[in-house]
Amino acid sequence: MRNTLAVFLVLTCALAMSGVLGSPSAQGRSQVVDAVLATVGEDVILLSDVMNEIGPALYELRQEGLSPGEMAQREEALMREALDQAIQNTLLVREARRAGMEVSDREVDQRLEELRARYPSEEAFREDLQASGETLSEIRSRLRRQILAINVGMSRRREFEQNAVVTESEVAQYYQDNIEEFQRPERVRVRQIFVAAETDEAQEQASARLEQLREELEGGADFHELAAEHSEAPGAEQGGLIGWQQRGDLVDPLDSAAFSLEAGEISEVLETSFGVHILKVDEREDADVASLDEVRSQIEPRLRGKKAEERFDRWIANLRRRAGVRVFFDEHL
Repeated sequence: MRNTLAVFLVLTCALAMSGVLGSPSAQGRSQVVDAVLATVGEDVILLSDVMNEIGPALYELRQEGLSPGEMAQREEALMREALDQAIQNTLLVREARRAGMEVSDREVDQRLEELRARYPSEEAFREDLQASGETLSEIRSRLRRQILAINVGMSRRREFEQNAVVTESEVAQYYQDNIEEFQRPERVRVRQIFVAAETDEAQEQASARLEQLREELEGGADFHELAAEHSEAPGAEQGGLIGWQQRGDLVDPLDSAAFSLEAGEISEVLETSFGVHILKVDEREDADVASLDEVRSQIEPRLRGKKAEERFDRWIANLRRRAGVRVFFDEHL
């Protein structure tokens, strides 16, 4: 029945607003009636377990000014996602314990400090702790389980990734199917001589100074040396190096000038709101598409990671079947 779900969502709001370690200190507190959302073998996942995880997200959701209908939909989606994650974490913790994995007190302390840091003060943390009804010992236990789940999950993903086999034909197919990813835009490698000028008078003086430098450059002077001596921009000591730039990276008129120059050419004296500039283009690269050989080292890890994630999902699904997971959330719809 929909009304039952509505009661569920009202309870979640009460929990979110009552702190549940993650939201800012709340002003009003509500008594929470707990409920069983799922079982994983002999392990039980309660409404309060789920809310301890998503209290901060629900608190932020309530600040968005959503309509009651939108709020209920978003709350339900959050709860479903959180419940699924709680089931997976419970399965992973069971696997970690079977494997004899442990979590050090130091790891728990570090995670607890990260949690405390979300509060403006220790007093605010303690107030929310008291309001949530969760003891510090219970928080540490919850954090220990979280770390165990993360550790065993990462370990399995690494194992699956190491064992994944990616063929050359799969790499080539990915390249063809995603060719737009490997398009390279036109770009130029740029240097500059820059003199700052904040007033009109300073602008005129800086322009005259750079016109003289430009004449020296036309006469064969070394751009690197003049930039190192005269430029006031970062990179002056590297010969005025700005680096590789794509269209739109520089302000106009610098952008237009840079992409109108051929390699080795220098610009006219250019004025911006920052000061006065002379640009030099060292190299140009036209827009093109990277070859398969150039991007093979990028594609293979992506495919390996995708295969590892698919195998991880199948492994989790198998753990769910073996554990006899039962979910009761939908019974309230």
